[in-house]
Amino acid sequence: MKEKYWRSESDRTALTIILICMAILTAGCILGIIYLNEYGFYKEGDAGKTAKSIAVQIYSLEDIELVEDYYNCQFENNDDVRSDYYKDKFSSKASNFIFSVVDAEGNEIFTNSDSSTMHLLKDATYKGSAGFHLIGKDGKVEPMRIDYAINDGKDSARDKYYSAFNWIEVANSLRYALFIFAFFAIILIVVLLSVLTVNAGITDEGGEVKPGLIDKIPLDVWVFFLGLVLFVCWVVMGLTAAGNVGMVLNNVIIMIAFAVFVVVLQLFLSTLSVRVKLGKIHRSTLIYYIFRRFTGRLPIKVRRAFREMSVFKKLTLGITAYVIGEAVILLSTAYFIYVSEAFDPSSVFTVFLIVWGTTRLIMVPIFAMLAINLHYVKEEGQRLARGVLGDEISSKLTVSAIRAHGQNLDLIKKEITKAMEQEIKSERLKSELITNVSHDIKTPLTSIINYTELLKADALTDEQRKEYLGILSNHTDRLAILLNDLIEASKITSGNIEINLEKTSLNIILAQTVDEYAYKLEQSELLPRVEMPEEDVYIMGDGKWLWRTLSNLMSNACKYAEKGTDVKLTLKKSGKKAVMTIQNSYKSGLNIDSSELTERFVRGDGSRHTEGSGLGLPIAKSLTELQKGKLTLSAENGIFCVRLEFDVAE
Repeated sequence: MKEKYWRSESDRTALTIILICMAILTAGCILGIIYLNEYGFYKEGDAGKTAKSIAVQIYSLEDIELVEDYYNCQFENNDDVRSDYYKDKFSSKASNFIFSVVDAEGNEIFTNSDSSTMHLLKDATYKGSAGFHLIGKDGKVEPMRIDYAINDGKDSARDKYYSAFNWIEVANSLRYALFIFAFFAIILIVVLLSVLTVNAGITDEGGEVKPGLIDKIPLDVWVFFLGLVLFVCWVVMGLTAAGNVGMVLNNVIIMIAFAVFVVVLQLFLSTLSVRVKLGKIHRSTLIYYIFRRFTGRLPIKVRRAFREMSVFKKLTLGITAYVIGEAVILLSTAYFIYVSEAFDPSSVFTVFLIVWGTTRLIMVPIFAMLAINLHYVKEEGQRLARGVLGDEISSKLTVSAIRAHGQNLDLIKKEITKAMEQEIKSERLKSELITNVSHDIKTPLTSIINYTELLKADALTDEQRKEYLGILSNHTDRLAILLNDLIEASKITSGNIEINLEKTSLNIILAQTVDEYAYKLEQSELLPRVEMPEEDVYIMGDGKWLWRTLSNLMSNACKYAEKGTDVKLTLKKSGKKAVMTIQNSYKSGLNIDSSELTERFVRGDGSRHTEGSGLGLPIAKSLTELQKGKLTLSAENGIFCVRLEFDVAE
């Protein structure tokens, strides 16, 4: 059942959602690696110090302005309300920003530090200073300086510095894990693309490939659309990076753009997979249509040679075209980087990486699909070599060229299964043949022996002696007929009889047979109904053996047809064939397959209580085949039908 996974639309939708999530995760990891590298996380011994310093510089700008306002409220404006607000805001419990305001001579005028934090202004890892000016009441400008430090100790407050430092510590601990996450996310993207590509278009009912709406769009239009999406995503990411949109929004846009590209790539690979499975990859392009429409008059030998080309040659041709295409890309990249000055080398290299990566994402699922198909064929061949006959393999194969080999394996398995069934049937019929022959010979022979012993008795009357002699005569005749039929059947089935084929009228043969069996039909309470054309139907046959064939069939009808019913005999022309049918309702249900009735010593009456040797139908079939005809039997809905076919003689 494993081959049926991921074939329903719900399964593929779930995989697509996972693919989108993995694309977003990959983009996030790559962006994270870029930012961490920019802020020095991968420098030896940095451990996030550079990022913390930058965070302190950014956050301290706001705090410095607030300290200036705090100083004015405290000493210049005498605003007690705002002073109390700033006092609480810059307390050691609410803020890790430790400051000291000093004048031009270095005298401390104002600070929020206490005895436990005073030393940080000199010893802190993250500290700095900023100058500002005050205009006194006399209009004199007084230069001032703010010395500040950040408390990053264990007793630090839960403020913005604390939060930023914690996130930087988390980023530092994940700086190498991002590479692992990105690697596995990319691997999972490739796996998901491969799974979705391999199972694209396959239904969960029979494994058939059914193209969808997107598969009707020409493939080269899809290629153009994929390139357009790639270009648009690249432009969008460039514009957001150049514009003042904020780092968070920029990252979100980049991740969405990458996810959109991956989804479009998945759609492209899926429709490419469906076209490969249907063997119409080159026919579903505008280029092919134009080629066929205007310049498609290639010689028949060329077109036939390509159709008959082996999978290996086609694969070699495809790989060669791929290598040439990649060489063109590499040479173009080298030209624009080292020769032409019209483009920025870094931009050209970026485009090359994108194109190179995209081609890999396209080729990996295709080769994965080919590898999976070849693996299925290999496993099936090994099982077949061991004599294990499983289910059909062609329904599992998705590449048309390989599917043809799978169909050949399925045909071999069917023929092996058929041969095994025939062998089993033949062995069973051989066993039944021996049993039936023994029974049919032993029954009259036993009676002959018993009545012969009775005739030896002296006390028999004349009437008893005549009765026993009559019984002996009947059993002797029956045994003689059986032996004659057996000898004749052996000659006929071995072809050891003389057949003189000449132009013969089936109308005459059929009419003679019905006339000769009129009495037997009447005794069996059967009514013959004959339908034949007025114009004679001629075949190349032997009149003697044709009569014997029809005689056996009529005898069979007299034995097994239901009394009081009709025996319908029909003769007609069907194209270049002469068709004769004999139909009757049988009085006892057939307990065996009608196809076995043409085997020797097989009777419709399995209990073998009726007359007959079970050789009539086998002889009729053999005689028909010796005259280049065909005899078929059917028994359905209580109607037994024999159909004879011969070529019409002109």
